Amino acid sequence: MTEPQKQSGNPAIPGWYADPELHFFAGRYYIYPTTSRPFEEQTTFECWSSSDLTDWRNEGVILDFADIRWSTNYAAWAPSVAERNGKYYFYFSAGDGAGIGVAVSDSPAGPFRDALGIPLVSGYPHGAQPIDAHCFLDDDGRAYLYFGGHGVCVVASMTPTLCAFREGFRNITPSPDFVEGAFMVKRRGKYYLMWSEGGWADSSYRVAYGVSDNPYGPFEYGGRILENNLQIGNAAGHHSVLQLPGTDDDWVICYHRRPLAETNGHHRVVCLDRLTFRADGSIAPVTLTHEGVPAHPVTR
Repeated sequence: MTEPQKQSGNPAIPGWYADPELHFFAGRYYIYPTTSRPFEEQTTFECWSSSDLTDWRNEGVILDFADIRWSTNYAAWAPSVAERNGKYYFYFSAGDGAGIGVAVSDSPAGPFRDALGIPLVSGYPHGAQPIDAHCFLDDDGRAYLYFGGHGVCVVASMTPTLCAFREGFRNITPSPDFVEGAFMVKRRGKYYLMWSEGGWADSSYRVAYGVSDNPYGPFEYGGRILENNLQIGNAAGHHSVLQLPGTDDDWVICYHRRPLAETNGHHRVVCLDRLTFRADGSIAPVTLTHEGVPAHPVTR
């Protein structure tokens, strides 16, 4: 009899975590989350790694606000990671309003050190709260940093160093319902900007998307792709997506949600489920599951 295929299960990693960004680096999968605690206790970042999407290993603290002198020393939120020329760049919110920083490491598992000693982003360009950065590397070699909260999304192209900008920020807010958590992918020549809407601690939280021929938009609204299922979980949102290595068009979505029995808004868990593009290029609504996604080991 054939044994059932191994699944990640949901939550995919143990403990309270949120805002996960999923990557495949150097032959392993990595999840970079927020530690979901009261804001004043959010002073470090951790990451998790896996060879197959199912068995996850905590790599420990990869960045500590004690080493970021310009941070507020609280509210370590929503990291993003990009690789270039064997270096890994870690973008992070360094406190509510303190700015967005960038740190660098020779390993995707860190530790990361502050690359600049000052914020990469400070202030509120176009009114965008400096949180929830996402570094997107286009297939032409250009890099873009998307970020924003308080209902405003902005973007700027980056220099090859990934530590400075070529230009000023552009307001590309894709929807009046935009709240936070911008994330970009490119598929078959189209740019898919995704974002979170609603309130992070309740059932209004969700993910929507828009499509454009340009990384700056404008983005044609495509609909909601991640919503709550009150038989499965609540407050589902702030996600990332990844095309599985070695596949033509197989994708997973990594996001957080709150277990139904939990009433504490900080009690959020990281989950994995399938993401499907339809034949016309639109994204099908995600089905929330307890089972998660099948193992996808990658041999090198």
